[in-house]
Amino acid sequence: MKNVDLGLLILRLDLGICLFMHGFGKILHGVNGVKSILVGAGLPSFLAYFAYLGEVLAPIMIAVGFYSRAGAALVFASSIIILYSFFGFSNLLELNSVNGFKAELIYLYIAMSICIIFSGSGKYAIKQD
Repeated sequence: MKNVDLGLLILRLDLGICLFMHGFGKILHGVNGVKSILVGAGLPSFLAYFAYLGEVLAPIMIAVGFYSRAGAALVFASSIIILYSFFGFSNLLELNSVNGFKAELIYLYIAMSICIIFSGSGKYAIKQD
């Protein structure tokens, strides 16, 4: 059985729900933690407010299938900023205590968003793209 559209729906729901949970934490507690990470990496603190786009709005867009490609592009951009500011580009292959990548979750978000950018939302979406 081959059902690409069902696979895209599962991919969209997984990425959208998992990433939204990070955004929900920012809704409840604010972005001060993100600000300190960005400033520590030499980036301006106002970029922290874009976390609401990349971790609240974009995941909702992706999960429901409304301009999923645009939402995935926002997730991709946010993930690159996270890679730089939190992990540093020089530590991309650094391993954790169980020999997985420290940035493994971010790599998964990047891969999933790239899949949606190239494939679109599939037919189980509010607005197919």
